[in-house]
Amino acid sequence: MEKKYFKNKIALVTGASRGFGSAIALKLAQAGANLIITARTIGALEELSNKILIYGGKVTVVPLDLNNQIHTQLFCKTLYEKFGKIDFFIHSAFLAIPMAPIETVSEKDMTKYFASNTFLTQRLINLIHPLLKIQKNSIAVFIHDKTKKNYKKFLGVHKAIQAASKEIVKSYLEERIRTGPKVLIFEPLSMPTKTRKIMFPGEDKKKLSTCEIEANKLIKILLSEISN
Repeated sequence: MEKKYFKNKIALVTGASRGFGSAIALKLAQAGANLIITARTIGALEELSNKILIYGGKVTVVPLDLNNQIHTQLFCKTLYEKFGKIDFFIHSAFLAIPMAPIETVSEKDMTKYFASNTFLTQRLINLIHPLLKIQKNSIAVFIHDKTKKNYKKFLGVHKAIQAASKEIVKSYLEERIRTGPKVLIFEPLSMPTKTRKIMFPGEDKKKLSTCEIEANKLIKILLSEISN
């Protein structure tokens, strides 16, 4: 039987329908957390919900396009009314950006990619922070891609968005050191996710880590943080 290290902890996971988001949500449930899982794909969320319930966990399923600002604002208001706090916020949602020569990327696509990634990260910080600051030991985790820094061909837009998003999160981290919440940037090893497949079609999956392995790493980090 899994030890319920996170009993009575409320955990919100974005991008939970598949890949790393799904894996970390399941691991949190195994450790006793009450889950709020969100993504655009209702079928995959319901499948994950059924798995979470097996562990006796509580789960709230929220099919949501986070780019819809009005719906996202209403969602966060509902979280406050229903739960009154968030202990763990795991932001795993990410719109994959296909590899492409930089001169072929339209301004329209650039705007879409930044809006769905960097702008969304800042908006969620703005909306979720009031729920996080209620708890002294709350933790916000932002998943950051660890693709080799010297690998730049055809990844210009992806790299620009990752760099901008990381700087926003690093500012949030530094600004909250004294008063909380604790802010973490988690950089998992490359995993065979749908996002990765879009970015690197034909890549040998045997050379990659797995979502379960990387989720276990984050669980250990969270355990270490709440025990300090």
